[in-house]
Order: sequence, then C-alpha cells, then structure tokens
Amino acid sequence: MAITRIGTLSPHGAPVQLSRILTSSITVTVNDSVKLVLGFLSLGTTGALVFGHVMGLGTEKGMGLNTTGATGAEIGSFIDTFATSSTNTTVAKVKAVCDVSKFTLYTGEESAAIGTTTGSNLAGYTQDLSDEDTLSESSAVTTTGQYMGHGVDPANSAQVVINIFESQVFGV
Repeated sequence: MAITRIGTLSPHGAPVQLSRILTSSITVTVNDSVKLVLGFLSLGTTGALVFGHVMGLGTEKGMGLNTTGATGAEIGSFIDTFATSSTNTTVAKVKAVCDVSKFTLYTGEESAAIGTTTGSNLAGYTQDLSDEDTLSESSAVTTTGQYMGHGVDPANSAQVVINIFESQVFGV
C-alpha cells in the first residue's frame, strides 16, 4: 500500500505542486517520497528533509509517459512506475510533479506492526522513512522526524495518518 494521499489539513484542499527533473538511474513510483539532491529529485531516505510526494510523472515538456523506461518496454506499459535512464538529468529529463505541502495528509505503511514501538500509533509522534514508501516503525519519537503522526488510520488499522514535518521546501 505504501504512502497514499488521503486528505488535507488546509481548508482549501488543493496540493502545492512543484515539478523537478528526476536523478538518473532510479525507479520511481507515484506516491513515493522524494528529496532534492544536487538539484534533481531522488528517492526519499531516512533522516533527509522531505521535498514532497510524487503525484505524476512526465517528460520535461509536460507530456505523459508511455513506457516503464526499461530497455525494450512495450508502448503503453507505463502504469505509475518509471525507471530513469543513466542520462536522465542531461538527456531524457523525465520529471515528477510533486505535492510539497505540509498540509497534505497521507496514510503510511509501517516497516513493522503499528504500535510495536510505543507511540507509533499515537498522534503527536514523529517518524522517519524506512525507504521511499514505508515509515520506520521503530523511529517513533516525540521530538523530530520526517513525518508528523495523527494516529491510526481509521480506514486501515495497520497504517498511520501523517503529514510532512521536516520539509525541504518550507523548512522544519
């Protein structure tokens, strides 16, 4: 299930969107957490400031993608996941449209059963990523983390409702 957008804390409800070119030689999926590294989007990692979450993928000119990016992939094979080439930053320039808002709410998958670490299931605890689409259940603390928790997701008791807490765009 990964991390999925479920709502907003903002009365206006719209995401704050920014587009950036993806770094070379990565596989990115819609909803992945991403960070900027040397001006290009890379997959989110533990402890790094969060740029945002991928909402869509396309060409530098704003056209949709029609393959997975894998060598020899069939036309029409793109379904929300793309493998960038080794020259993406200079030649292909596939980019991601990201929601960078700290007000967007997500439901997040945990790396272990929710509640294993005291507080991972409670509002007011922060957590870091385990990888670009999973929260580190063991990182739940009341100090600082990449994501702020709002308690167990009422629609999925194995997940937690979160929003970006340590933002690369808006600061901590």
